[in-house]
Amino acid sequence: MMRKNMLKLSLIGFIMAGCNLCGAAEGWVRFSDNGTRVVIEANGIESFEGLSSAVYELDGNNHRVGTKGFKVLSAPFETLCSTVFGDAVLTTAVYGKDDSPFKYTLKLKRLKNLRAFTLQGVFHNHSDGDVKLRSFDLLDASKSGGTFAVANAADWLVTPLMEDSDALPLSEMNKSLNEVAMIRHKSGNGFLVGPVGPAEAYTTVEVRDSALKAWVQMDNVLVRAGESRRSEEIIVCFEPSSTAADIWTRWVAATHGVRRNKGAVYGWCSWYDRTTKIDAAHVLSVTQTIEAHPDTFGRGIIQIDDGYQKMDGNWSANEKFPEGMAAIAKRIRAAGCIPGIWFAPLMMNPEHPWGKQHPDAIQKNAQGIASFMNANSFHPEGANWINPDHPESKKFLYNIISDARARGYGYIKIDFNGIGSRFVDPAKTRLQVFRELYALYRDAAGDEMYILSCLGQPTRGVIGFIDAARVGPDSHPAHFNKCLKSVLRFQIYDNVWWHNDPDVAYLAQRLGSRTLGPTPQGEGMWRTWHSTVALVGGTAMISEPVNKPDCKEVWRNYEIMRPSSREPARLLTLGQSGDNSIFGFAAQRPYGDFAVYNLYNSIEGTRALTLDFKVAGLPTGVKCAVFDFWSNRVIGYTADSYTTVALEQYSSALLRFTPLNSDRPTLVGSDLHLSIGATEVDNLRISPSVVVADLSDAGAQAGSLTFYSENPLGIAGSENCNVTSVVSPGDNLWQVNITGRKWGKAQSISLTIIK
Repeated sequence: MMRKNMLKLSLIGFIMAGCNLCGAAEGWVRFSDNGTRVVIEANGIESFEGLSSAVYELDGNNHRVGTKGFKVLSAPFETLCSTVFGDAVLTTAVYGKDDSPFKYTLKLKRLKNLRAFTLQGVFHNHSDGDVKLRSFDLLDASKSGGTFAVANAADWLVTPLMEDSDALPLSEMNKSLNEVAMIRHKSGNGFLVGPVGPAEAYTTVEVRDSALKAWVQMDNVLVRAGESRRSEEIIVCFEPSSTAADIWTRWVAATHGVRRNKGAVYGWCSWYDRTTKIDAAHVLSVTQTIEAHPDTFGRGIIQIDDGYQKMDGNWSANEKFPEGMAAIAKRIRAAGCIPGIWFAPLMMNPEHPWGKQHPDAIQKNAQGIASFMNANSFHPEGANWINPDHPESKKFLYNIISDARARGYGYIKIDFNGIGSRFVDPAKTRLQVFRELYALYRDAAGDEMYILSCLGQPTRGVIGFIDAARVGPDSHPAHFNKCLKSVLRFQIYDNVWWHNDPDVAYLAQRLGSRTLGPTPQGEGMWRTWHSTVALVGGTAMISEPVNKPDCKEVWRNYEIMRPSSREPARLLTLGQSGDNSIFGFAAQRPYGDFAVYNLYNSIEGTRALTLDFKVAGLPTGVKCAVFDFWSNRVIGYTADSYTTVALEQYSSALLRFTPLNSDRPTLVGSDLHLSIGATEVDNLRISPSVVVADLSDAGAQAGSLTFYSENPLGIAGSENCNVTSVVSPGDNLWQVNITGRKWGKAQSISLTIIK
């Protein structure tokens, strides 16, 4: 309880410190005078009124109970309540008919310190029979329901936040969006709408004909006679886009019991290196290479992917791993690394004895036919899928994960998460079944095991049970541009719901020893993806044949991304543009603030991109040094904004911007890590005569730090690394060249200030 209260206090503090306390009239969101509609008044929106109802099935027919066409049985009344983000005014009304046993309660919470409200419905079955609950149309402002009108729908952008479909103008968007959306005018006015929990059911934001409806998918759950069933609670937040995203994600984190007791990880995965052709000999060779070169590879994850198992469903070693999986894990641990392993627990080979013994535990469609994945090159026999809600399934799935722990694995990657839609318990939604499945995985894994869920896009189903989540498609070298659409959009979840996993980076555009081919878009695309994997602040994995000579030549490209950025980057244009072009962070440090941004041209043709310093978290009216990572030099000075040279499609400029507002030496660049000083530099201590830089063990063994100083800098000393030279390219810049950095040891360099 104390931990939850501390979380709530920290969230409230976040709001009080960083949000726009609107001070608006109390009645900006309210029930209409007759109690049949929710009325919202907001800047830039001409009319916003919504109906609310529940849809249920009785005797094979759909019925509705709610605000439209039903009597107000209990007029709206107000009380005070508390929420994750402070106090709210709760208004409650009850609807129904005198001769009907089905009632509907609508709860409206207006946040007192935020321009935001929430809605939640409750369906009451006071009949003597069971019914199926199909959905809650919580806020229906569609053309057939309420009203949603703006002056020019083309000036409003609709951005999906839990799927990778394109952000489109309101006038063009015509679809149902998964869970949540941001709807913003180009002036900045607008709102976010999405679920906040507790986790009841998945939601949908339907945007059609320049209008919207937010509804809850109740999956035909059974509501027994005399029972009531609540909907998911949704928020409609009118704060600025970045603030609204923070409020929503943190609210969900609190109500879903987020788990953030582990840091981000880095390491090697076998999948793209060998796919299902992986064998013990290669894993052990990679392990030996990593063990022998800690200054390059550190001591991270060594993860065995698909291809080691006897068959899908039997996750013990096949003939390619003759000593067994426990022996491999023991060898990896002896190398100082964490052994990891891939599972698809719900996947079942059609010939597996367990599936034949428990046919009722296999997922089936409405016609009773077992679900089946067609044969492919990786799974030539195809597969059935286990129903996670079946009692026998739960025991089987538990044993898969607990066996991995017993064999010594400390990291598991869970893939193929399709749970189906027909469950043993008819009173549970898909979201509830999914969360129970991952609660079982966590229970079987124990608290210490690191769990990565390979999802492809975010889901609330795993929050609180995993440590990292895949937030994009497989990062094949030919498809980085597709991966970026998801990975950049979904950065709002990193270090809030979990650590984001963008999938692997590659150490070069092409390698002869790599199974997969090169990046066809060229070096610029490779650099953009490599930078992104490092900057997301989550997992930093590679999947290269690191034991091969041509790979060894580019090992440094692993060093500069290991581990991922200490400062998780964000998409600066989220909600403002459908173009995912500017991505990075503003860092605050005791010795001086700075910002790092990757400016990426995602569209056809060449173009220059402009960074607005005020939007980017940089001071205005202050001269800043602009440092380019890949050329390892200061390329200019500017104030208030910066415009790149014309960038080819898929290329980017990875830049650090450092205000020069001190007469002391100022660190302006680094090529030791792709975060350009945010991860490899722990601290700077500057006296009138000496500069001391304390370094972490992140980043490359050799490289340089670049300082701006009106006085020359000279070598004074170093610890667990060597300063080979200090050279000046002119313009009061000093490049400090460093070699011999030792992983796992405290490092520092000392420079004299020559006067």
